[in-house]
Order: sequence, then C-alpha cells, then structure tokens
Amino acid sequence: MRTAYRFASFAAVTAMLVAVPGSAQKTTGPKARYAMDVSTMSGMGMGAMMGGGLGGLLGGGGDNYMLDRRLTSTTPSPTQPEKGDHFFLPAAKMGKSVPLLGDAPGDSKPKYDYDPKQGTLEKPKGRILMFWGCHANAPKGQPYIIDFAKMPTAKMPANMPQQMQRYQAEANARDANAAWWPNGKNGKQPKSGSSLRGDHRIASGFTPEIKFSVANDYMAALNVNPSDSGGSILLGWNSIPTATGYAAWAMGGMERAGQGGDMVMWTSANNRDFSEGMGWLSPAEVQKAIAAKNVMPPSQTSCNIPAEAKTAAGGMMFGSMNAFGPEENFAFPPKPADPKAVWHIEWTSKVRFRAFASFMTGMGGAGGGGGGAAPAPRKPKPCKGPFGVPIPGTSC
Repeated sequence: MRTAYRFASFAAVTAMLVAVPGSAQKTTGPKARYAMDVSTMSGMGMGAMMGGGLGGLLGGGGDNYMLDRRLTSTTPSPTQPEKGDHFFLPAAKMGKSVPLLGDAPGDSKPKYDYDPKQGTLEKPKGRILMFWGCHANAPKGQPYIIDFAKMPTAKMPANMPQQMQRYQAEANARDANAAWWPNGKNGKQPKSGSSLRGDHRIASGFTPEIKFSVANDYMAALNVNPSDSGGSILLGWNSIPTATGYAAWAMGGMERAGQGGDMVMWTSANNRDFSEGMGWLSPAEVQKAIAAKNVMPPSQTSCNIPAEAKTAAGGMMFGSMNAFGPEENFAFPPKPADPKAVWHIEWTSKVRFRAFASFMTGMGGAGGGGGGAAPAPRKPKPCKGPFGVPIPGTSC
C-alpha cells in the first residue's frame, strides 16, 4: 500500500509572496526543488533535427515524447556526483525508475575566457529583415531592417570579462548541488502511448523525498501544415485540446547570411520581440501574452506569414511552433492555517507541458510532417547566421 501524503499547491506560495507587505506569512526553504518539462515533439524531420544522439533516443512510430528533469538542493550532496531516482507508475513505460545524475568531480565546465585586449570584434555581414504578426501582406513599418554595413564596428565592453566570469560562477554554483535527466548515463525517452498520470516519487541522498501526483498527461501532437500556393504562407494546425495558446516563428535566407545576404526572421507575435513564445510560458503568462496579442489564443488554428517575408526569404523558411499547455505546481508541507505560523517549506515541484512542432515552407505539402517516425538521420552542415553561429535544423 502506498503511503498517503499531502501537498500544497505552489500557487499558495505565490499568493503569499505577493500579499500586502506586513501581512505575508513568513517562510523558510524550500530545501529542494524539482522540475519536469514534458514535451510532445513533431514536425519536419524531428528526429534528425534533434541530432544524432538525442534523435536516436526518440521512439519509433507514434508521437515523440521528450522529458527533461532537474533536481536541485540548497545543501551539497555528501557524495559526488549527485545521484537520485525518479520512480514512475508502470503506465509511464520507463521502467521502475530513471537515474538522475550530476557532474562528476573534475568534469569540464564551459569556460568564458574573454580578453578585453582583443578590442575589435569581427563585424557581421549582411542584413536582418524582421517581420511580425499574422498578415497576408506586411503592414506599414515592416520589415524592420538591421543593416550591419551601417553599424559601427563592435567593441568589446570593458566589463565583459567580469560579466562572463560571473555567469560561469553562477552556472557552476547552479550545477554544484543538482542532478538531472537526460544525462550521460541514461536518456532514452519514453515511448508513444505511455502516460505520466498518477504518483511520482523522487529519492536522493541530498534532498528530502519528494512525492506528488500528476493530473495532466502528454499533450496531443501539434501538426503544422504550411501552404504557400498564394502570395503569403498560410500556416494551419490542428487544435490541441489542452493548449492554452500558440506561438510560431520562422527564419529564411540562412544560407545567404554568412556571405553578406539577407536573413529573414518572422514571429507570430504582435511585435518584433523574437524571444516571446520561444521558451516555456505558464498559463498565467500565456493569458497576459494573449491580451497583448503576442501569443495566439487556443481557438486560433491558422496564421499568415506575409508575402513580403516569403519573397525576401526566397520562398523557403524553417519554422517552429509552441502549443503551451497546463502547469502543475506542488509544495510540501501544506501551508499552515495560522497566518502567524512560519511555513517551513521542505520542497517544491513544477511540471510543465507543451507540444512543439517544426515545419519547412517552400516544399509543397511535405513541409509539415507529423508525429510519426522520423526520416533516416543525416549529417547536414548547418547554416550560419550573421554572427557566425550555426542555426539548428538548417542545411547549407
């Protein structure tokens, strides 16, 4: 028989923190935090796009699922590397448990050795043409053009070495008391048809035991079908029952960017902030973004990429879409009924859901793909942007 346990919604923590000053309940902790990101992946060459190693770990037919987990503690682990286990119910089809693992002592960390004496940075070439919004034709004021030829030669900020050293120190501190999955020892993703609903238990030697029960499950696969038979590119997709909102973005001309040509960028957001919608958004954040017209509402199932963006990109664009989903938050022990009592929080846990799809325009009806088996992986040479940074999922 499973041991009964109780948990408090993390919303209570949030409500407490934003309460009127002087009336907020005092808290300590949490001593440990656990996060599990749950994605349903689909689209054009999803397995190949995700790289040989990770792509090969995805299931064969059916929907492709991806989990990412991270356990962190405020206190160091008595043994190195940090180790833990996430125990599942049989319906998860991941065995009895999966191992959480931190960095072993002596593992190499990324270094940020910036020399201020380098002085001038290499000047990027070409232009970036930025479009935004769901429009058949670009409104007045679009595209916004960044012309690198008209920009002064970039100089390295004097404080950049100190900034990068701080970033490295923060990254090292974050990883010092953490274990995660996938990791170098294990990372085979769950198979199609599995379920995450029900009880979960996380046990380790450096955190309290964490128990919670998940009500939601993997989201349905998101299938984006681009149609560019007209002037603009019409994106159409299936409605996801548990989606809270959608966001899409696309790029084109990547093969020209490194040679001084134009690179085209587009987002479905109502402004040219391309970071909006590319990460994870909570249901509350999605609602705010929908009100600002930076995320499309769950009732929407189509969006146009302007004809001008299509023409500037040469007809072919690589894109992605997020279908944001529910989020579950837990905290233990429950919040005391007495507002004067100190709430000693042992642990918190967050489970986030989304569906993600990639697509390619300019390929007739073959640019959307679905949640089925990915084509045989190949080893493409990625296109490079104006800063010389390889662009994932592209081939030149």
